Amino acid sequence: MFSQNDDAYRPTRQRANTSAFPFNWRRKAENTPTPLPPSISAPLQWEELIEALTPPAVPSLNYAKSLATALGTLDAHSPPPRLATLQPVLASLCSSDSPVSLQTAGYDILTAYLEGSGSSLTTTADRLSCLSLFIDVPWSQELWEARSKALAALIGSGAHTAGMEGHILRMLSTWIERAFEGLTRTDSISHEDRLERQRSVESLTTLLTNLVRKPEFVSRLTEADTAGVLELWERLVDQSLSVPGEYLNLVSPPSSPYLAPQSSKAVSPPKHSLSHRRHHSSTSLPKLSLLKHPADIIVDAYLIYLSQRLVALAPNYLTSILPLLFRALAFYSTPLPRISLQPSVTHQNSLEKKISDVLSQLVSGPYASSCKILLKRHFFPSKEASLHVSIQASVGALRTLRISLRQLLESRLARAYISSATIESSPAGVPTHLEMEKGLLERAWSQDECQSWDLIRFASVLSRAAKAWISQEQETSPNVIAAPKEAVLHEIAAIVKDVIQAMDERGDNEDVDDEEIAAIARILRELVEYVRAVKTPDGGLIPISIRRPDGSSPFLVAVATILAQDLRTSPLFPVLPSIILSIADHLPDRDLSDLLATMVERQSLSPTSLSWLDEWKNLLTMSSFFSPSRTGTRQHIMEQLEIVWKFVKDIPAYRKPLASLVFDVWKMHPAEELEDSHTLVVWNLLADEAVLRLVENHADSNTEGCEAQDGFCEEILNFLLTMAHERQDEDDDAASIRTVESQVPSPPGLIPPANSVSTSPILSRMTSEYPAVREKETSLPSVMSIITSLTSGAPSRSQSKPRRSTNDMPAPVEASPVVTATESPSALPKSVGAVIALVAAFSQLVFTPHARAQCSLWHAKQVFKQLVELITGAGCVRARLAVLQFLMRLRVDRDHRLYYTATEYDKDGNVTHLASLINRADPGPNTVEDPLREDEIRKARARAAPQQERDGRRPSRGRGGPRMEASRSRSRVPPRVLPTAMFRLKPREPLWAIPEVLSFSVAASDVSSEVMTSYDPSNPGNNENVLPLSLYLGKLMEVIESEREWEILSYVLCHLPAQLANKHLFCGPRSRIVIGKLLASLCSGITEGTLATKVERWPDGIISRDAQGLAFHTLTVLISYKRCFDNSQQLHHLVEVFLLGLNGQPSTQKCCLHALSLAAFELQPSMAKHLSRIMEKLSQIMSNPAMAVHIIDFLVIVGSQRALYVNFTENDYKRVFVVALKYLENHKRAEGSSISWALSQHVRIMSYYIVYVWFLAVDLADRHRHVGYIVRQLLLANDGQAEVDAPTEVAFDWLARYTYASADPRPAKSTLDEIVMNPNLQQKSSEPAVSEKTWILGNSVVTIRALARRGWIEVLSRRASGMTKFLVRAENVPMVPLGDVDPDLVSISATLMMDREDGGEWVVPDEDPTAQFVGNPSLDDVKDSLSTTAQSSSNAPRPDPITGYVWSRSAPSQRRKDVSIDPSYFALQLSAYPDRQSASRGYLVKDTARLDSFFRIFDRMPVIDTHKVGVMYVAPGQQTEAEILRNTHGSPAYTRFLEGLGRLINLRGQVDVYDGGLDPDLDGEYAYAWWDDIGQILFHTATLMPNGDDPNCTSKKAHIGNDYVRIVWNDSGRPYRFDTLSTQFQFVNIVIEPHSRGAIAAFSNNLHEHEYFKVTVQRAQGMVEFTPIGDFKLISAANLPQLVRQLSLLSDWFVAVWQNTEGDTRREEVITNWRSRLEAIKRFRGQMVTAQQPPETGSDDSLTEQQRFRDFSMAY
Repeated sequence: MFSQNDDAYRPTRQRANTSAFPFNWRRKAENTPTPLPPSISAPLQWEELIEALTPPAVPSLNYAKSLATALGTLDAHSPPPRLATLQPVLASLCSSDSPVSLQTAGYDILTAYLEGSGSSLTTTADRLSCLSLFIDVPWSQELWEARSKALAALIGSGAHTAGMEGHILRMLSTWIERAFEGLTRTDSISHEDRLERQRSVESLTTLLTNLVRKPEFVSRLTEADTAGVLELWERLVDQSLSVPGEYLNLVSPPSSPYLAPQSSKAVSPPKHSLSHRRHHSSTSLPKLSLLKHPADIIVDAYLIYLSQRLVALAPNYLTSILPLLFRALAFYSTPLPRISLQPSVTHQNSLEKKISDVLSQLVSGPYASSCKILLKRHFFPSKEASLHVSIQASVGALRTLRISLRQLLESRLARAYISSATIESSPAGVPTHLEMEKGLLERAWSQDECQSWDLIRFASVLSRAAKAWISQEQETSPNVIAAPKEAVLHEIAAIVKDVIQAMDERGDNEDVDDEEIAAIARILRELVEYVRAVKTPDGGLIPISIRRPDGSSPFLVAVATILAQDLRTSPLFPVLPSIILSIADHLPDRDLSDLLATMVERQSLSPTSLSWLDEWKNLLTMSSFFSPSRTGTRQHIMEQLEIVWKFVKDIPAYRKPLASLVFDVWKMHPAEELEDSHTLVVWNLLADEAVLRLVENHADSNTEGCEAQDGFCEEILNFLLTMAHERQDEDDDAASIRTVESQVPSPPGLIPPANSVSTSPILSRMTSEYPAVREKETSLPSVMSIITSLTSGAPSRSQSKPRRSTNDMPAPVEASPVVTATESPSALPKSVGAVIALVAAFSQLVFTPHARAQCSLWHAKQVFKQLVELITGAGCVRARLAVLQFLMRLRVDRDHRLYYTATEYDKDGNVTHLASLINRADPGPNTVEDPLREDEIRKARARAAPQQERDGRRPSRGRGGPRMEASRSRSRVPPRVLPTAMFRLKPREPLWAIPEVLSFSVAASDVSSEVMTSYDPSNPGNNENVLPLSLYLGKLMEVIESEREWEILSYVLCHLPAQLANKHLFCGPRSRIVIGKLLASLCSGITEGTLATKVERWPDGIISRDAQGLAFHTLTVLISYKRCFDNSQQLHHLVEVFLLGLNGQPSTQKCCLHALSLAAFELQPSMAKHLSRIMEKLSQIMSNPAMAVHIIDFLVIVGSQRALYVNFTENDYKRVFVVALKYLENHKRAEGSSISWALSQHVRIMSYYIVYVWFLAVDLADRHRHVGYIVRQLLLANDGQAEVDAPTEVAFDWLARYTYASADPRPAKSTLDEIVMNPNLQQKSSEPAVSEKTWILGNSVVTIRALARRGWIEVLSRRASGMTKFLVRAENVPMVPLGDVDPDLVSISATLMMDREDGGEWVVPDEDPTAQFVGNPSLDDVKDSLSTTAQSSSNAPRPDPITGYVWSRSAPSQRRKDVSIDPSYFALQLSAYPDRQSASRGYLVKDTARLDSFFRIFDRMPVIDTHKVGVMYVAPGQQTEAEILRNTHGSPAYTRFLEGLGRLINLRGQVDVYDGGLDPDLDGEYAYAWWDDIGQILFHTATLMPNGDDPNCTSKKAHIGNDYVRIVWNDSGRPYRFDTLSTQFQFVNIVIEPHSRGAIAAFSNNLHEHEYFKVTVQRAQGMVEFTPIGDFKLISAANLPQLVRQLSLLSDWFVAVWQNTEGDTRREEVITNWRSRLEAIKRFRGQMVTAQQPPETGSDDSLTEQQRFRDFSMAY
């Protein structure tokens, strides 16, 4: 389609010749060519043209245009033709039957004639005759310009209108209306046509205005002519103001070039489109000939007309003029600024300003009285006009009054300012200077002030007008929110607001008129009547807030602003309170509470007042104040009650009457009445009074006396128990209707808003302050939904959403919102308050000094038993939850003393983590939950249509537990039998979420009770001060087995693990029995799928297996209670359950893997029994990348416990290798993995580690069976690469080392080596070797040395995986050579002593035992030396190999294990494996200088991986870095832990044990270390390092502060802060602490140090979870060192990767020590082989080639 403004492509049409006119008629010149006239020999004269055009000749367009041109070019010397001559031509051309082009040419001829010399020949009669050419001519886009120009020329721009005035006005009116008619339409008219009409209207109205500007023209007008013109304007203005404000958006596309930004009009508010808004910048831009709103054209023209005619019009015309001006003012009205003397930026529309000026001129002019009458008349609704017109007129009239009143108010404000200004006076007292702004005096005493009207004069009419509008019939103007008539009421309210603002500005400078206050009150009372009458769409009340004035309509905002005056300073205080109370039902409670503040200020509620009890009685018995809509008022009363109670609590004379009054009032309230959290003050008051009465009445009584007493205390407690058990229907309980799940999706408009499940606390508070409007819920299904369900045979898919969306999925998946608990529930049942009172009473009886009385303990135990019963017997779910919230926070310290934990309730984050699994908390950062959830979403998306379950419930996407076929949820039996496929119970709104907002508080939180305990180990039979916690634990088991409410069951399952971790809480034989039953119940419930199947109302996305997933965390903690399980089958069953959990969702699999990792230490018999099945299951679930790190951790830990796999078969080992090698293959695809690069690197490194560890676990004789499979999988992992990568080459080399031998990776000094290599024994040379050669064989460097000792050879093979040394004696060499009379006695002695186990360390270090062999020793000398050495060695003591052995000099691992060597080991160490490219002879290295340098560097590279870990002890009460580092010893438990953590080594003389940079002269002579064939760990133990003179222990911090991982033994009794040690290497802390609080006995040899400890892992921000600890783990003291050692190894590996990748921001690989050695060998080989490459010989000389190959002297 061609562009509308592209003339080149516009269809060709004949256009008028307009070039002769003096102004530009067209937007642009026409480019379309017109047909050429017939060829004429010479131009025709005008006479000939007239003759050619005169009828009956057929008119020619070319002749007509030529005639117009000719007439326009006549000069004074060329006489023009007479008009009569042209009349036939004009009549023919301008006829309506002629084509438009000919008509245009005809009007152009007339224009040219009249504007030329023919005007002087035209008479009035001629002009009158020409008028017939303009009569009844329809509007035409092509014709209107030529016609308008011709008319202007005919009348001479108004100079020649005598006798034609009426005709001209009627003609212009017709033309204007016909042109304007198209502008008011929004369809079927093109933009170009609309623009032409707009230009036509503007041109014609301008012509009309120019005519009435001429006095001679106006003087000849009749009354009918004037009335006709005014009627024309009335019609035009009415039509234009009826056009919607969004007119330009309706007629122009967004990208239309005809839509001028500066002329666009803002869309009117959707509430009521009464006014037309324009952007405030619309008057600052130049007027462009673009599309405008019709009102902009007409109103502007009308105002110009009135500016010319207003002074001459009769007063009777005001009845038509004023309504139009009112309506126009309403249409263009904009918000007015606040009344102030300060200049303000106005955003007034230019037309609005013009209209206001005209109206001001009218109301202050000579017709002010008439205008006042008309003004008041239009305040009221009109019966004749439409509602829209009536509202516009009323708004405009009120705006006119408002502008007048604002002028008066500004004058008063200016006078007030002048009266308070500083005045300088002369000595005579005459004012000499006023400090004021310019023009302020003129504003203060305006000339027009006498004409202004104040509010007092209009109060009556305004109030009556408001009442009239409010009482208007509902059919025409219903009282609903934002009804159109609110615009009128809003303007009235704005008038009142202006008056009040002026009062505020004046301040105390001027007295307020009481009549003005009364006038404001009169108007306000009528306005608030509308507030009471207006309703929401569904018939509810409209909420209004005066503290935060906002609302659903501008009128309500204005009313709220007026009422929001400060009653302490506002002069409206005498009238506003009564007005506010009249709409109390619409106001939030906090606004009403301000009215009660006066009572508090007057101290009428304090005991200082004689009538204070009466005042309290009046307040407490006001039923309206305790309704759900009076939250703020009730809060204010309760706050004051709490203040007064604290004041009188210690004064029995005041306390008892107040408590009795409150108790009596509270008993009168119905039990079913709902409360809020503020009324908990009353319940706490009753609890305080009960305890105080108990203490006062039973101070000297024993327990028998307690049972016999019956007084006010017992009365309160009985009342509390009664209320707590009272069955109450909460909102949630009452809403337990059955809803239909239809397969027909609801339209978007019918989807109800989100309920409070995802409501923020702020929104919840707002809904509690404003009466909420609940959507009506139907309990019966629709017919269509029933039919759909019956025909489909299955319920529709749930509307629940998956938990998380991932970017790599085909379609976005919305994440279900994390449930947020409301801060203060809008309504609480009374049973909740009663429970809170019982909690408060129990807390005071146990945790305060009142506990010292035996009667208090007796009552506390009774209350505790009642609380336990309320877990299942309370009257509502919230009350039961409140009981659990208190009881599940009970803890005991190491002395079994009870306390309530608050600050450290969830210090390990376990509760938050479990809550996040069921969408009750944010999982937070630094976890691997995201990948786990992505996997769950993938599984959920992969499912087909929902399968129908047996009980009719839809399958859900919950997570946490294995999918059990027997798992079903049961619903309550409905009153009538209906198909269960159609219904499900409506989910309950969540009652708890993390972080929790408790409805109660315990003053003595975190303070241990002085008397109450959980167990008395010194006197197990004493139960007086022992709380029966076994009853509580049994009740929790009952909840787990048979609970129907998900809110209760989920709370128990999320909080029970943390409470069970406090092992001292559940002690004693009764608790032991219950714990055994709890284990059996959980295991059977998971195994049989019956756990949580009785829950009736499941939230969306949660099912029974989610509850089962939570139960696995409880089972994990129960591992630490293994002593409570007498039957080993229970432990076997526990491991089976964890194995079953590996079938569940990823979060469940993770929990079970962590539990199995713990069981590898704690439940070894059961683990050994099921380990093969576990390994088989791991090979099946390893596809999830997020589970890789947890599976790897498990395999590492199991690999460290040989007792677990002692019975493994070849297939079992292969399953382990399958998992590890598969992860190596998956690492190549890390680009698409959901885990991070750092975690992927860690998994890769640990996969190799697992291969090494488990390969060493295989018996030596069977290792070669696995080599083929391992090699193949490693090659598959490198598939697609030209060469295998470096880690794979290292793996090949490592396999070659350990497949046929279990020898150490580095040779150790032996007695044989000392004898053979001792230079003192050499007879001829001080060097041990006489010759040496080195060859490069593949990735190995082999050195062979011929020793000086006769027949001895030393062979050294340096490889990536280690160095191998062989001492060989050639038996071809005789011991006694020819001519030598003495045998080689040294070789004989070396042979005899080569198997000694002294580690190469001489018994007498001060004396060299070989010194006597210097020279030529005799046989007797050798025998004596051997005898002495053997005797010394046999007398040496053998220390304990674990606790008392100090390892020195080297790592004698070969003395700690059975070493076997296969002949293949020797061959492989001297082979070029795995280099398949190298020559079989190798490369002889001839450059000895480079060789020595290579050996010096290479031999310093470790042959195994080394790690260093810091160990610190935190003594009781310590918190600072210096205190911790200064410790030189720890508790006995800490010392035993160190003994199991590693081996104590002597740092002096160490050769092979990694010393971690410790200097024995500075850092102490001893350290703990651990090593095996793969790695070494050196523990920087702070307590073994000397402090020296440095109080800050800088030397200790230099080592420990630089360690990536630190082990912290925390006996401080406080949580260990992650940043306690200030260092930049803050990565991982492994914190060990007692499972129960208390550090006083940390140094004693107490009874608990051999039991269990809690282990947590603190990670740096951003790190994902990579250890099997989870939130925490409980581990026995015996297995603690092994677990922590494995955690240290895993952590140090991961942190090395994390540090190398700069916090997982760079894709860098970690280079291990083995890989470094491999790369060093490759670099050396590349240098040597290139330098020594022999020249290539021609292939044609076969003899030379054979000679080179056979001549071994070149290679050897």
